Amino acid sequence: MKRATLGAVLIAYAWVTSGVAPFSALSYFLVGIPCLVFVVIYGLLGGLSNGGAISADIRSRSGESTLSTVAPWLALMTAVIVLEAIGLLLGGRSTSVPTLSTTVDHLLAVRWVRCWICLAWLLAGAFQLYQLRQLRRIRDS
Repeated sequence: MKRATLGAVLIAYAWVTSGVAPFSALSYFLVGIPCLVFVVIYGLLGGLSNGGAISADIRSRSGESTLSTVAPWLALMTAVIVLEAIGLLLGGRSTSVPTLSTTVDHLLAVRWVRCWICLAWLLAGAFQLYQLRQLRRIRDS
């Protein structure tokens, strides 16, 4: 029941937030509330402390990662950024030279898409808090 209620609240919040004019004072306020809640809860769960369970968890998940194992991802991200910059320099909002930002602009024109993106953002933060809470439970038991 708690999860269903939380889910309904997050969906409603995302719907309201997605209907507010962008870059308005209300939009900044509505985006700031979850950010503030996240930081406060993260701090209360010990996420802002130096070291501890979070650092150990990150180290254990990273395993044998080195710069050479993440180099393909870094190259991909660099290519995306370079192509976006070239597209913006060559055409900006041109229909003949589409960029990632123009594609996202078209997606964000629809309220339900903005709602889904906002909901994904809220769930990403909630998932991080859930993971931290689980780590804390394991550490305390």
